[in-house]
Amino acid sequence: MEFVLLILLAGVPYYIFLEKSLKKYTFFISAFLIIVGLLFMILFNVNCSQNLFCIFSAILTSLFTTYKALKTTNIYKLVNYFIFINSPVYFLFSFEYFVYFIFSLLVTLVGLYLIGYYYEKNYGSANFFSVGGLALKSPFAGLFLRIYLINLALYPPFPNAVFLFNSMLKDKLDLIWYTVIIVFFFGNFFVAMKILVNTVFGKANENIFYIDLERKEKIFHTVLNIVLLAVGIYGLEEVLK
Repeated sequence: MEFVLLILLAGVPYYIFLEKSLKKYTFFISAFLIIVGLLFMILFNVNCSQNLFCIFSAILTSLFTTYKALKTTNIYKLVNYFIFINSPVYFLFSFEYFVYFIFSLLVTLVGLYLIGYYYEKNYGSANFFSVGGLALKSPFAGLFLRIYLINLALYPPFPNAVFLFNSMLKDKLDLIWYTVIIVFFFGNFFVAMKILVNTVFGKANENIFYIDLERKEKIFHTVLNIVLLAVGIYGLEEVLK
């Protein structure tokens, strides 16, 4: 069962079968695989925290995915990459924090995916490289993208960072834990900051007519951020217990 979880949680189906086939729709399959892995953990009461093969395989997946994420300019690919950059913590988090971390991560990635759809609808593709300066030109799109990226970059008090901090406080830390923290923290941080600096705060492209989010899109992103806020508050309450 631990080997099955490694396949589900470390991106094996994505890199072998999905990355070049379904393109923008692969996020939904990747998210489904993570949820299936979570259900397997619940049903079979599997604990992979002592399985060094799974953990080191997940670390290698995280490093490889970070490399891929730093080279891509496509948001649809990034939402998949952010799932697998976090692979090592899936095997080390205590179950309670794993559930909430996954929930927070997937909510954030749904928001990031919708930003990719916004790019595709208004600028012809989900590639963000040539469409910078959203903070000034499309302030609502820039705001929501900024929030999602800050959460992914593991800045407190956003929920992803809070649940990592909770796990560090209450789980037993050892050399493997410290290795995982370094790998997945810097992977998330560098990828998210690259997009934040170049896309949200970068120089606007004067050859593009900028269009901000529509009203229904603003409402949906607001709902997603309220959910993230509620999860973050819960995480902070756990820290204070």
